[in-house]
Amino acid sequence: MGKTGDVNSTAGMTKEMAVYHQLREAILRNEYEPGTVLVERQLSETYNVSRSPVRYALRQLVREELLTEEPGKGIVVPVYTLEDILGVYDLLEVLQVYALQVSLKNYDAVSDRTLTQIMEETEKESQVGDLIERMEWDVKFHSFIIHSVHNRWLDKMFELLLNQKRRFDVTSFEDLEHGKETTKQHHKIYEAILARDLDGAIAAEREHSQYIKKYYISKLVTGRYNIWQ
Repeated sequence: MGKTGDVNSTAGMTKEMAVYHQLREAILRNEYEPGTVLVERQLSETYNVSRSPVRYALRQLVREELLTEEPGKGIVVPVYTLEDILGVYDLLEVLQVYALQVSLKNYDAVSDRTLTQIMEETEKESQVGDLIERMEWDVKFHSFIIHSVHNRWLDKMFELLLNQKRRFDVTSFEDLEHGKETTKQHHKIYEAILARDLDGAIAAEREHSQYIKKYYISKLVTGRYNIWQ
């Protein structure tokens, strides 16, 4: 089971939102093994609340596709499939390329400074081997590109895919070489952006997406995707 927590002590949140945020974080951190059936009674004991806030949290997480509802089982933590990996990363690639095509021409000195800071922090965490923190800067890098379009519908689609990306990412936290390689690929995208080289940025983004897909497919095929093995 995931980490316990007393949601009554979560400042500024209703019990429903507190349970939702704590359970969501536990799922994104893979604290619940894929295939685990989440039971309202057990979760209400874990979070020290009645079943109503737990039911709200579960329904919300099903809508976000971080959980699935399976006939005869109930609400389950999804098991990864090849279709999941391809679907998520194919769409992330499409959204990133679209974002570059739409907004790169509008980047300015402020954009450059922000991206530079993101890259510096990413490279620093990669060098010291803090892959969890490095991954947070990885997310900020991709999020910056998406949010530069200033399109709330694009933001919503990206956030939905980002939920799934985080669940994949947590399985690679022990892989230092993978962290270094993805940082190197981000740097190629970053350099092309600074040069306002749209074709180069798109090519680097596509190369990065292909690498990520192959990496997680390899983990799935070889059985290294299950972090509990």
